[in-house]
Amino acid sequence: MFGEVKSTIILLTLLLPIVAVAEGRIVMTDADRDGLRLARQVVLPTGAAATDGLAASRTIYLNRNGVTLKVGDNDARTNTSTIVRAPVTIPPWTTDPGTWSSTVACVRDIFARFDVTVVETDPGNVPHLEAVFGGSPTALGLDATIGGISPFMADCSIIENSMVFTFTEVLPNDPRVACEIMAQEIAHSYGLDHELLASDPMTYLPYDGHRAFQDVAVACGEDTARPCGINGSTCRAMQNSVALLETRLGISTGDLEAPILGITSPANHATVPPGVQVRASASDDRVVTSAQLLVDGVPLGAVVTGAGPFVFTTPTTMPEGAHDLTIEVTDGRNLTDETIHVTVRRGAAPPTADAADGADIVGGCATGHGGAGGGTLALLALVARALSRARRPR
Repeated sequence: MFGEVKSTIILLTLLLPIVAVAEGRIVMTDADRDGLRLARQVVLPTGAAATDGLAASRTIYLNRNGVTLKVGDNDARTNTSTIVRAPVTIPPWTTDPGTWSSTVACVRDIFARFDVTVVETDPGNVPHLEAVFGGSPTALGLDATIGGISPFMADCSIIENSMVFTFTEVLPNDPRVACEIMAQEIAHSYGLDHELLASDPMTYLPYDGHRAFQDVAVACGEDTARPCGINGSTCRAMQNSVALLETRLGISTGDLEAPILGITSPANHATVPPGVQVRASASDDRVVTSAQLLVDGVPLGAVVTGAGPFVFTTPTTMPEGAHDLTIEVTDGRNLTDETIHVTVRRGAAPPTADAADGADIVGGCATGHGGAGGGTLALLALVARALSRARRPR
C-alpha cells in the first residue's frame, strides 16, 4: 500500500470547473512495492456541499462479517454504494480473533483524538460510515491489484453514510496494514486527499513506523506535490489532516471510560443445556447504550439497546460440546466484552439466575435482580471487578 508510487491521475487544467470532472471515474495509483494499488471513485456534489461542516456520520462501523451491496447512492444504512455495478456479496474476513482485535484497536487509536465512535456492530438506521473488511476487488468489478477504495467528493466535502472497502483477500494477514489502509479510505470519505508526509495514513511514501494523523500542513500528492483535489478539481493548496478531521469530526470529548460488565449467569465453565439464557449487567460513568451476544465469536441476533440488565437465549440447536459465550456492551464510544466458557449437554439442568461461581466475581446493575440485597451486592461486585480484573475495552 505505502510503497513508492507514481500517480496515474491525469490532471486536467486546474481552471476547469468541477462539473468537467467525470463522475464515477475510478482514479488509481500505480502499483506499489507489494503490487497493490488504492483507488478512489469521483462523486459530484448534488447541491451546496458543506465542505467545512461537521459530519453527521461520526459513528464508524468496522464490518468484517460480510455484506450484500446494492447499486445506489452511498448509504451505509441501506448497504447501497456508487462503487458497485450490480448487487454483490462481500464475504467475511475470516482472520483469527487476535488479528481482528488488533485491527480494531489500531483504528480506534488512529481516530482517538476525534469525536467519533468506532463500533463492531451495525448501528442500523442512524448516520454512520461503514468500513468493510473482506473479499476481493474483482467482486466489485475492480482490478485485482486494488487493496482498498473509497468514494471521494470532487469538491473534497463529506460523503455522509459512506461505504468504504479494504479487500483483505489481496492483503497480508497483518492488522497494521489493514488498519492503515482502512484509515486512509475512511478519511477519504471525510474529504482528505493523499499527502506527501510519510508518517501520516494519507501518504503513499514508504515509512517504517506506525502512522498517525499529523498536525502539520503539507502538500498533497502521491510522489510529487500537487494541489489537493481529484481528477483536476482543486480544493485547497495544502492539507493538515488533524486540523481538517477536527473540523469535520470534532475533538474527542475524552470519554475514555469503558462500561463495567458482568455475566451473571451461567457461571464460567458451567455445563448447560442448549437454549440456555445468558444474563449480564453493566454500568458506566455515563450510560450503557446497547449489548450483544456472540456465540463462538459470531453475533447472535440483533443488538439490544438500552442499559440492561440483558437476557439472551442461545439456540436450541446448539451442538453439544465446548463453546464460548461473549457479551459485548458499549456506552456509544467505548466497548467492553466478557467471555465465559461453557459445555453444552442435552438434558443438563439450566442454571439459576445470577449463578456465578464464587471464584470469578461477576456483577449486576445497582437495581439487581434476585434475592434481597441484590442491588447492593451487584454494585459491590461491579466495583470489585473494576479493581481486581482487567476490563477489556477495544
